[in-house]
Amino acid sequence: MSNRELSSNKKLFLNLSASFLAFAVTFGINFFLSPYIVRTVGVEAYGFVNLANNFISYASLISVALNALAGRFISVSIFEKDYEKANKYYSSVFLANCVLSLVMLVGALFVWIYLEHLIKIPNDIFWDVKILFAAMFLNCIVNTVGSVFSVSTFVANKLYLTSIRNIEASGARAVILVLAYAFCAPKILYLGITTLLTSLYCIIFNYYYIHKLTPYLHIKKAYFDMKAVIELIASGVWNLVTRLGQIFTDGLDLLITNIFISATAMGVLSVAKTIPNAINSIIMALVGSFSPNFTELYAEKKFDELITSIKQSMKIMGILTTLPIVVLIVCGEKFFALWQPTQDAKQLQILSIITIACAIFSGGINCLYNLFTVLNKIKMNSIVVVCSGVLSTIIVFILLKTTSLGIYAVAGVSTVISLVRNFAFTAPYGAKCLNLKWYAFYPDMLRPALFVGVSSLIGIFISRYFTSTSWLSLIILGVIVLSISIALGYFIVLNKSDRQAVIGILKSKIFNKIKRS
Repeated sequence: MSNRELSSNKKLFLNLSASFLAFAVTFGINFFLSPYIVRTVGVEAYGFVNLANNFISYASLISVALNALAGRFISVSIFEKDYEKANKYYSSVFLANCVLSLVMLVGALFVWIYLEHLIKIPNDIFWDVKILFAAMFLNCIVNTVGSVFSVSTFVANKLYLTSIRNIEASGARAVILVLAYAFCAPKILYLGITTLLTSLYCIIFNYYYIHKLTPYLHIKKAYFDMKAVIELIASGVWNLVTRLGQIFTDGLDLLITNIFISATAMGVLSVAKTIPNAINSIIMALVGSFSPNFTELYAEKKFDELITSIKQSMKIMGILTTLPIVVLIVCGEKFFALWQPTQDAKQLQILSIITIACAIFSGGINCLYNLFTVLNKIKMNSIVVVCSGVLSTIIVFILLKTTSLGIYAVAGVSTVISLVRNFAFTAPYGAKCLNLKWYAFYPDMLRPALFVGVSSLIGIFISRYFTSTSWLSLIILGVIVLSISIALGYFIVLNKSDRQAVIGILKSKIFNKIKRS
């Protein structure tokens, strides 16, 4: 193994570990705070927190086309040693984002003034919700201005630094929230204010890393190039279409539930999506850890190594993304009964599984979305995503009108449509982009599903011997299920060569430790 490969593997390990740790800290904080907040302010009010986040995703559409590929263009220029070109992209993106933030501010102000005419807000939490949305809109604007600063850790392939700052920010946010709920009247607005504060903290550190890791990047008016902005928008517009499609697929679920069912139903769906959202967050964080290596290999024209790296990343993601789903299937009802004792645990488990079911087959496929970005082949994927998203929304409206499925229709339709899209398009198109056979990635989608099925059946059988409803009993059951699932994943998801590679890496690490000692 070459020095470059060793260095790359070390950075990948650090990035993955830090991403997972950052997720664990954030999830742990939400795990302890969410039940208290639901009990204190009610499930109805809690639902507005995630609804506010959805509104932010709508507002951020205005900047997606410009920022989606900014990191890619800046990074490729740096890897090619063209620092002047990198500075043009860097400065142009920052200055253009400043202009966009002013446009977003005007739009956000308009939505905020007329918010009560757009969604149903109970009278007793009217201003609480309004202030929450104000803080979240400001957070969106701040993140738009500072988004380009995150490029330094991406270029240096040191995403673990960003994860460390996220851990610190999450810890500080937790302390502030605990103090606020302990000494002040319970309000959901605290969640919006603390989110804004933690974003500012992370942006300040990202700006620091720009000077430390990429001292050759500078923001100068002289570097501003409208042609660079147009180039980025022309390439990133398809990312905008993709994001729009994702919003149609599952980003409108809480809004639709609020308007067409009730604010209470929205709150229930919001709580049910907590675990799926956490799983999706770690999927995105882990997938992002592979992206710098993909970009570097592509820039250096090492296409064989790029294909190998993508296949390995899909195998890893195939195991990592399905492990928590197995635990959710086996332990979900017991978990929700302990975590949210005021809610219907069985309903929450069913909604959670329906929402995250797509990841059982396509957790590893998420790596291909990074591939489309690296290769700048986003157009076809974007068209398919937006068409499937529109179809998903139409079907939801039809089912709400003609059936009594209610929130189950809202949660389930997007999962079914996403599965069809990934099997019919994403996997074969990704293979085509890499000049592989069209069915090359199907085994990487089916093996994790087989793994989930076998692990879940074994876990459900074992769970029959755990009749206790205590947290200790649930943790022991979860550890047993995870241990068995990891062993099964090793043999079901990984093939013989993959297992040999894993053993080789472990032996190498053990040997190096012995050698150093």
